[in-house]
Amino acid sequence: MQNLIANLSNVINSDLHIPIISKEITINEIKNESGCQKVILKLTSKNIFAFSLDYQLQNKCKMFPFFNQSLGNITKVNDGIIFYKNGNDIFVLLIELKSNNLADYKKQLQAGKNFVLYLKNMLNLMFNKNYQIDKDNIRCIVFSTRKTQRKQGTKRENIKFDNINGLLISEQQCNKTFYIEKFVKELK
Repeated sequence: MQNLIANLSNVINSDLHIPIISKEITINEIKNESGCQKVILKLTSKNIFAFSLDYQLQNKCKMFPFFNQSLGNITKVNDGIIFYKNGNDIFVLLIELKSNNLADYKKQLQAGKNFVLYLKNMLNLMFNKNYQIDKDNIRCIVFSTRKTQRKQGTKRENIKFDNINGLLISEQQCNKTFYIEKFVKELK
């Protein structure tokens, strides 16, 4: 598991990195009309790498130039992807920021999961490693402005994830601050 964060940082184009500033990761929604503008994730660990495929690359190339861009669903991306290394465990958080309209978010999350598995395989090939990500450690968090009945987890209670078609999904309120460690605790 050694050097995972460094290898990710080297492989992912630096234009896509989400900076960690004062032990916080801020994930922004690029679309101005969105009611869900940002979420702040506070952290205590240094073994974190975050990036967004939602950013435009400075050299203005298409994100997936090998796909036919006219097929809208083929280029779905997440607002943020966070790799979190805790001991020998690797957690991946797929982040989506949505307003009230949650249409197609499951396809976006599945596309993100597929990309993460591809990225892991490419890292293993490129660096001759054997990185493993447990299926329960790929977690999807949808931050939205929609009012939910769901408890968001107290200080003593873990965040709850629902298994929806093989995706572990938690819906949380947008425009708030969360501790990232709440999302990477063991599932019960």
